[in-house]
Amino acid sequence: MNEKTISQQIGEISAGLTLADIDERTINNAKIFLLDCLGCILSGSQIVNAKAIRAAVKHFADEGECTVFGTNMKTNAMMAALINGCTGHSQDYDDDHREGTQHASVAVLPAVLALAEKYGSSGAEALLAYIIGSDVTIRAGEAFGGTSYFAGWHLTGTCGVFGATAAACKIMGLNPEQYTNALGVAGSEAAGIGEFNSCGAWTKRFHAGQSAMDGVLAAYMGKEGYYAPPTVFEGREGFLNLFSFKGGSHGYDAVLPHGINYPEKLTENFGKKWEMADNSIKLHSCCRFTNNYCDCGIDIFNQPGFDYRNVKAIHAEVNKFTDDKMCHPEDVKRHPVNIVNAQFSLFYEIACALVKGRVLPESFTEEAIKDERINKLTDLITWEISDEFEAVYPDRYPARVTVTMNDGSVYVGEVAYPKGDPEYPATKEEVVEKFRNNAANTIGSVKAERIIELVNKFETLDNLYELIDCMH
Repeated sequence: MNEKTISQQIGEISAGLTLADIDERTINNAKIFLLDCLGCILSGSQIVNAKAIRAAVKHFADEGECTVFGTNMKTNAMMAALINGCTGHSQDYDDDHREGTQHASVAVLPAVLALAEKYGSSGAEALLAYIIGSDVTIRAGEAFGGTSYFAGWHLTGTCGVFGATAAACKIMGLNPEQYTNALGVAGSEAAGIGEFNSCGAWTKRFHAGQSAMDGVLAAYMGKEGYYAPPTVFEGREGFLNLFSFKGGSHGYDAVLPHGINYPEKLTENFGKKWEMADNSIKLHSCCRFTNNYCDCGIDIFNQPGFDYRNVKAIHAEVNKFTDDKMCHPEDVKRHPVNIVNAQFSLFYEIACALVKGRVLPESFTEEAIKDERINKLTDLITWEISDEFEAVYPDRYPARVTVTMNDGSVYVGEVAYPKGDPEYPATKEEVVEKFRNNAANTIGSVKAERIIELVNKFETLDNLYELIDCMH
């Protein structure tokens, strides 16, 4: 049995890693996820909540050496990480991890890029930090076995700060003791409540930026010797115990009676097996728990003879999490009145896919969510919890949608894995095209193509200044 605490083990292993320790598959996949995240930041920089966070920061930090992507604004490293993290999550289009149940890249990469710009880090240094940080984020989520969400936590906020901290520590060259203190500080910064889901608030987007910002702060505090609990993860009043599901809400006591967590997930083969290599790329701009239903709807849309105008009834089979978060409150989710609630509505996603055959960022505008064709279909949707689907959660999120037509004919869409999952991966070409579409309206095609070239050889770059210059 290892006598060192979890954070001590993470710090010791992370401090000693070089890019040569990372396998080729992980490096190649990391560059794909990195490009995807850059595109999401650029596209998200044009969204109204991004403008609001930039305006807020200008009140107290309107200058510095770090770039706010998609703009000509400069600020300090913490605020750049905050803004770029928030904007990257603005369209819920960034990569995520199924078992980790959160978005790692958007919590980690903004911290890495801000510090890389500040310190002139090489591409190899930044890529290594990004891989380490993403892995810590994902492993922290895996340690809950998919249950923490039931307690109302948004894991991009609660777990993301640990990954951002680990990445920042690596970029800054901290030693194991400094790592341990920094991760201990991160535990007190972990936050992100799910109440945004009740009304479509912007705070979910803030959680990603908050993690990135707080990770930078925690790393600096660790560097300066700020003493923090080395048992931050596994302690009696540590992160895993406090943030695990204890039952008593949502009616899930019988399913999750003990608030089980799995601390070994944080350290088992850490530094050898990279969980972040199995991130999922999102091809639909909405919650990953509805991406599979988008695929079902699009499959039906493309089946011969289907015409949404002749639909009589629509029935979806779901797991309990999808029921809780994507179907309730029903009055809010069936006819969403704002963009965030549309992004977290099983009804809207299915209907949008059936009507348009796609669920992309342009499907989530104030005008788009008022589409009468979609709203007519949402009234036809019923749903039920599937024991079959619940039995495989959180290892898989299968989905099934059955559409009955006015003439009695039936169309079925069913997926085991949404497109973009490791078992059904998006191609590199699809990710590149997604990046082009995300970047085009912000920086133009010339800069976008140069970023693609630079990311392809990211680990060979002496610094990131040219890439960052293309990001605004």
